[in-house]
Amino acid sequence: MTKALILLAGLFLLACNNEKGKEAGKKVKYSDIDVEMLKGDIQSYEEVSYKTDSSGKMGEMDTCCANLTAYDENGNATTFNSKDAKGMMKYASVYSRLENGLWTGSTDTKEGGKPAGSMKVDVDDKGQYGYAHTFDSTGKPDIYYTTSGQNEFGQVQSWKQYDKDSVFRQEWEATYDKKLMISSIMKDSVGNIKQKYSAKYNDRGEITENSTTKITKDSTTTTSNKFTYESHDENGNWTQRTEWNDKGKAVRIIKRTYAYRKPA
Repeated sequence: MTKALILLAGLFLLACNNEKGKEAGKKVKYSDIDVEMLKGDIQSYEEVSYKTDSSGKMGEMDTCCANLTAYDENGNATTFNSKDAKGMMKYASVYSRLENGLWTGSTDTKEGGKPAGSMKVDVDDKGQYGYAHTFDSTGKPDIYYTTSGQNEFGQVQSWKQYDKDSVFRQEWEATYDKKLMISSIMKDSVGNIKQKYSAKYNDRGEITENSTTKITKDSTTTTSNKFTYESHDENGNWTQRTEWNDKGKAVRIIKRTYAYRKPA
């Protein structure tokens, strides 16, 4: 997945209706914690990926990443930091938002603190997403997206991508079951399907299965995974998850550690 699409994923996942905030009389309408269906006043959580051995047991930490996401008091992500197994920073993002919590972009850095690009999302006077612009590491315009606004939970349902010269490149559309994205489809500039995705969830809102089909001129490949949850903390948030491939082999174990704000 390209960096631009990773950034845009924030639009799909970083918003939903926060009834708790409304009851408290706050101006915040959107909350990442809600859309992730997590519980408690989370200040941050760290997610660490581990390899598995031949028997499927947890092995050494994956070299790629230990990811830390920090949240504000309204349950919205403010920063993201990714480090390798040696503790060296590999990638970081700082998120921007409107007063109501709606995600409006990010500024990104890579190893050594060097600029890695940014994204800015335009919001109209009705509070709906419009254009999303990405910029390269030098601040020059890269690509942009048009969106269909968002659903009642603040999640973008479709977008079209254009290069910096306004040439249409591809489009994406998703289907949701309330807050949970259950399928998506990506097409190229002439309408041919490039990728299809589907997912299933348990009653906690935790993903249990997903499948991605990639279609090129010469081949079609499908990757399917299942997810099991071995442990949860006292608030009901999962702390260990195992990913299984379509042959029933454990391929990755993720461990999460949550930091909660102390009561005032």
